[in-house]
Amino acid sequence: MKIFHTEPQLGEIFFKFLEFYPEPLIIFYPEGCEIIYMNQPARDFLGDKLDLSEFFEEQEYRNFIKLIHDCHTKEEQRVISYRKDDGTKGILLFSLYPVAQEDYRVIFFKFQDITEKIKKKEEKRKRNAQLIMQDKLKSIDLVTSSISHEINNICNFMINNLKITFQCWQDIFNLVKEYEIENGEFLLGGISSSEVDKIIPRIMISIIEGINRISDTVDNFRKYIKEGLKSESSIIDINEVVRRVVTILYHHIFMYTENFNLTLTEELPKIKGSMQKIEQVIINLLINALQALPDRKRGVFLSTGIKGDRIYIEIRDEGIGIPKDIMPYVFEPFFSTKYSSGGSGLGLYLSKSLIEEFGGEININSEENRGTQVIIYLPYFDKDGKF
Repeated sequence: MKIFHTEPQLGEIFFKFLEFYPEPLIIFYPEGCEIIYMNQPARDFLGDKLDLSEFFEEQEYRNFIKLIHDCHTKEEQRVISYRKDDGTKGILLFSLYPVAQEDYRVIFFKFQDITEKIKKKEEKRKRNAQLIMQDKLKSIDLVTSSISHEINNICNFMINNLKITFQCWQDIFNLVKEYEIENGEFLLGGISSSEVDKIIPRIMISIIEGINRISDTVDNFRKYIKEGLKSESSIIDINEVVRRVVTILYHHIFMYTENFNLTLTEELPKIKGSMQKIEQVIINLLINALQALPDRKRGVFLSTGIKGDRIYIEIRDEGIGIPKDIMPYVFEPFFSTKYSSGGSGLGLYLSKSLIEEFGGEININSEENRGTQVIIYLPYFDKDGKF
């Protein structure tokens, strides 16, 4: 075995090793973060972006420079985001190795692009989450089917009895009027006999409307569960989805505000996707808007419309708003200001992810103590079956 004794020979072999090392590798002089060597894989990866300030986001670059400068005695391993040529964000996993001799120190920067690996891992996680959710929804569907059947039986029983009660009332009303003519105006259950012919029918109609609302709420909840069991896309009427959400959240809306406004633009183009996912997004956003209200006098405004080649869903509230220092983080996973009340920090993150699955976008504008506006834009499905 041949042994190299001279430093030039060792240096030549070392740099050949670095040049053919399979992973991108850069050597920095930490003072000023000056690049003193870059192997071929690194040059291939960076292309013409030899200035790393063009490669990283501004804050990420500042953090990276600080890491290089402070790396003295031990290896550092981190992740960092970078800008791809197409403008999207990528993720690098990198290691920093300090090498020092006397008063001379350099930093080896070895990295690999893990963007696709993270995407695949996230896709797998989503698929697993969907399978778990499907299993849960099947169980819920069995329970809600049984509950729905019982509630609808009770509702039908009440409606039929009310019909009989109304027929009886029509006969009783004639007796009431005869008694009033003979004895003058009197009270019947605290209602004046002169008004009872108007009030009793209204009471019965309101009871019927309440029963129908119970039935509709149960049916809408069952439809919501059924849609969650479907994996395929369908053509969706966004106004129908919004109406269903309002029915499902009727109690929440009444509990948080007496000023709820619903404005739907009729005959909107259809969209394509999962109705259950769109419902989930609108429910999340509407609950957020309601919970942001400081009192029931403040309002929430829900509307739909069309703008250019997209339809929109707007949810605006007169709530407490979002502080400026929090706004940049609202779409980040596990970020929440409501952990103490059960918030998971996933509502807006998941809403954004679901909307992007549809090829849409979600925008938030907020002013502290004035309220928040959330607008969802979705591409619509035209008459020719194209987006």
